Amino acid sequence: MTDHSVLHLLGPSTGGIRRHVAELAHQLNERGWPSSVAGPVGVMAGLVDDAAVVDVPASWNPAALVRAREALAARLAGTAILHAHGLKAALVSLSLGRRRPPIVVTLHNDVDGTHAGSTARLLSVVQKAIVRRADQVIVLSKESLERSREVVDPTRLNLVMPVAPRPAARRTPQEVRREYGLDLDAPLVVVAARLHPQKDLSMFLHAFALVRASLPNARALVVGDGPERATLERTRADLGLEESVVLAGHVDHPADAIAAADVVAVSSRWEAGPLVSVECLQLGRPLVTTATGSVSEQLVDRTHARITPVGDTAAFATALVEVLTEHEPTRAMAEAGRRLAGESFDPEALVLPVVDVYEAALAVRGRSRSR
Repeated sequence: MTDHSVLHLLGPSTGGIRRHVAELAHQLNERGWPSSVAGPVGVMAGLVDDAAVVDVPASWNPAALVRAREALAARLAGTAILHAHGLKAALVSLSLGRRRPPIVVTLHNDVDGTHAGSTARLLSVVQKAIVRRADQVIVLSKESLERSREVVDPTRLNLVMPVAPRPAARRTPQEVRREYGLDLDAPLVVVAARLHPQKDLSMFLHAFALVRASLPNARALVVGDGPERATLERTRADLGLEESVVLAGHVDHPADAIAAADVVAVSSRWEAGPLVSVECLQLGRPLVTTATGSVSEQLVDRTHARITPVGDTAAFATALVEVLTEHEPTRAMAEAGRRLAGESFDPEALVLPVVDVYEAALAVRGRSRSR
């Protein structure tokens, strides 16, 4: 009988990747693919109790990468598939050489979409080298699929929607609003995102300033942390939004904030498969998003969500105001989005294409060994 054990490896993460990995491992376990998770200390806290420590670094420091490789090698016994989530985890995995099992790499972020200038050029070389060597590659959006086709054989390239857990709020909207000092009747925009340039939260703040011109009592709650916090605090002050925008920092259960929203905003410049959008739709909340990533590819503007061009501050602000003021169309849109989420983003269905990828990787490795 073929061994189906899977080891998932990820690097430092505070956002949707860790929730995706936890849910994917859970769904695979349910289907007879025993799955364990490894990564830096605490990366799966609150999601996976027995995650192994493999300290995939946040940097590209060679010594740190070597240490991670040796820690990973010590955990490989009995592993049939090594599933690397992200470039650094993939590089550590591929550096195992002949000791490695078949490796599946998921590109959760494409460097051409998330970096610019010399950094993007350098990382693009690294990304291409990694995906050429992986046994199978998973991308999360059509945009990433097109970018990868030039370097990955079609038999090894797979477009698979990200697996997201079904969210459930643990607190009422009233409890969330009271925690952050928000008026119970104020129109509330919620952002759940890492504070990173990719998320274009500066654009969101400028758009929200325009929203306030039409709806002076509107409030925004931003949950998440990251390297742009100080910059965003300055922008908030410059725009006179200190009393109306709460930068809440990291929260353990973002579904509470999402469920409390009158509208959820995703302002990203680029995305692969933003789980926050899926969670918003699953919770039946109205969504305003930029036209990026696999989720927006599934949505119809004004039917399931409001979709605006990337970086268009005025259009984003207009969409937010419309959702906050046009109550009947907004309710219908949110309900249509909830139904679509149930049909298209069911984690029990989305895990099946991943199993197909694993079986393809094992089949190719089996043919190679029989020669």
